[in-house]
Amino acid sequence: MKIFKTIVGIDVAKDTLAVSIYDGKIHIVKEFLYNKKTISKELITKFKKDKESVVFVLECTGTYHTNLAYQLYENGYKVSTLNPFIIKKYSEMKMMRIKTDSADAKLIAEYGFEYKHKLEFFKPKSDAVMHVDNLIKAIDDLSHQKTISKNQRHALSKQAHHSKDILNSYDRHIKFIITEIKQLNKQLLDLLKREFQNEYDLLTSIPGVSVKVASLVISTFNSFQDFQTAKQACSFAGICPSPYQSGTSVRGKGSISKRGSSFARKILYMGALSATKYNPLIKKQYQRLVENGKPKMQAIVAAANKLLRQTFGVLKSKKTYDESYICVRNLS
Repeated sequence: MKIFKTIVGIDVAKDTLAVSIYDGKIHIVKEFLYNKKTISKELITKFKKDKESVVFVLECTGTYHTNLAYQLYENGYKVSTLNPFIIKKYSEMKMMRIKTDSADAKLIAEYGFEYKHKLEFFKPKSDAVMHVDNLIKAIDDLSHQKTISKNQRHALSKQAHHSKDILNSYDRHIKFIITEIKQLNKQLLDLLKREFQNEYDLLTSIPGVSVKVASLVISTFNSFQDFQTAKQACSFAGICPSPYQSGTSVRGKGSISKRGSSFARKILYMGALSATKYNPLIKKQYQRLVENGKPKMQAIVAAANKLLRQTFGVLKSKKTYDESYICVRNLS
C-alpha cells in the first residue's frame, strides 16, 4: 500500500486559496490568489519531486473547486474531493471554535492525514458528461428566470397605473428565454442520443423518467460509475431517511438528510411528481403512504428515492425496466 507522507489541505474560495501543507506534525500555511499561474507556481511545481507521496485534499465547494481539481489531476497528482458535511462533522468532533480560511485548510489537511487510507481519489468526468451537466443546469437557471419574469410581469399588470411598453418589454424578454430553453433542450436531446444512446434508452424505459431526470443520472451521478449501491446514490442526493433516536425513550420524527446535492434533490423531486402519476410501482407506494397518514411531501421524497433506485437498477443490470422483475427483487 502506498504511503502518503504529505497532505495538502486546501480551502477554496471564489478568488483565493488557503493551503496547509501537513506532515502529521507541522502545518505550513499559505494563502494566494486562485488562478492558473499561482496554482502552477505554488502547488504543481513545488511538489513535482514528491508527486508520489503527496495528496491534495479539497472540499467540494459548488463549482469553485473543479478548476483546481482538474489542473492538479492533469499534472499527475492525487486529488481527493470531500463533501463539506464531512469536514463540518470533523470540525465538531475536534470542537473547533475558529472559523477562518487558514483554519479550515488546516482542518482539511488534518482530516486527510488521519483518514488518508480511506480517501477516494478524484476522477474527472468526460467532456460529454460535463456538457450534459452544463446544459441541464443552464436550462434550469433559464426556467427559473422565466418564472421570476412572469411573476414580475403579472404583478406589474395588476398595478393601478402601469405602462404597456414595460409589459411588452417583459413579454419580449420572456419569449426570448423560452426560445433559448427550447434550443438548449434540443441540444441536450441531440447530445444524449449521440453520446449516451444506450443509457438514455435504459433510463427512459422507466415510466415517468423524463429527459431531465435521465440527464441528471448521466451527468451528476455519472451513470453510477462511482456508486456500488443504490443507497450510496440516494445518500449522495440527500434523500435517504435520517432517523432521530436515542436509547429507548427519545424517538423524534425522522427526515431526509439533505446533506448531498441540492440540485439532484430538486430534479428528482420534480421527477417523482411525474412518477406518482405514470409509474405504477411508485404510484402504488405513494398512495399507500398517503393513506397511512404520511404527509404528501414525505411520500414524494419516498417516491424520489424509489425512482433513483429504479434508474440505478436498469443501468447496473443493463436491462430495460421490467416491473415484474423489480417486484420480485423488492420482495426478497
